[in-house]
Amino acid sequence: MKLNGMLLKSTVIAALVAAPLAPVMAQTATPEAPAEPPAAAAPAAPSVEFSEEQLTAFVDAAAQVQAVQQNYMAQIDAVEEPEGKQELVEKAQVEMADAVNETEGMDVNTYNEIGQAAQADPELNQRIIAMLQERAPAGPETMTE
Repeated sequence: MKLNGMLLKSTVIAALVAAPLAPVMAQTATPEAPAEPPAAAAPAAPSVEFSEEQLTAFVDAAAQVQAVQQNYMAQIDAVEEPEGKQELVEKAQVEMADAVNETEGMDVNTYNEIGQAAQADPELNQRIIAMLQERAPAGPETMTE
């Protein structure tokens, strides 16, 4: 039980770092933007240094984005019409972007830069995961001990 709980928590933490990026990036991306420039920018991401304050703000924002995602997932799954799903997805994207912008010391562009850098730089990714693990509430496995 303890191993499953730790594995699940690690999976959730990894998803928390990576998953919020796509919806928030979709919110800020322009439809006419070609796909190649972001790919070209990705190799430069690891050379960017982020302050401890920026990483802390990123972790705070990621937690808020995850809360918005969880709030909307059941609603989106419950809707059958594609138009209804799309409307909820758009609302969720706006709320996720708002959550990032409302986080002290964070904006959507910086959030996306840190997320992209974390995907390209395993050391930065581990640092962020460690920060998330420090903040993660104790899981149910600790309640049964």
